[in-house]
Amino acid sequence: MENKPKQLLPIPAQRYFTLEELCQLADISKEQFTAWQQIHGVVIGYGGQHYTRADVIKIRQLRDSFTPYIDPFTRNQVDAEGNPAIDALETRQHIEKIMDNLNSVLAK
Repeated sequence: MENKPKQLLPIPAQRYFTLEELCQLADISKEQFTAWQQIHGVVIGYGGQHYTRADVIKIRQLRDSFTPYIDPFTRNQVDAEGNPAIDALETRQHIEKIMDNLNSVLAK
């Protein structure tokens, strides 16, 4: 089988794009885009939700330089059912609940 690159969506005829639209049109995640800008010290667009057609074209041309985003806490792990692993906030909530239970038992 031939390994063909994924076909990207056509760029709509509009002047400005949101971050979500930019990432969808380039087939990258917002996390990848943010990490790429930080690593390379490059700011694309006018900031926030304001990207031009030229920005979309530029990112599509550079998309091979975007490394997959890896969550620093979960390392993109999944559980036995294939669901995303618990994140840091959920872990903290579970630990706080356990600590509350322990404190209530020890207070008796």
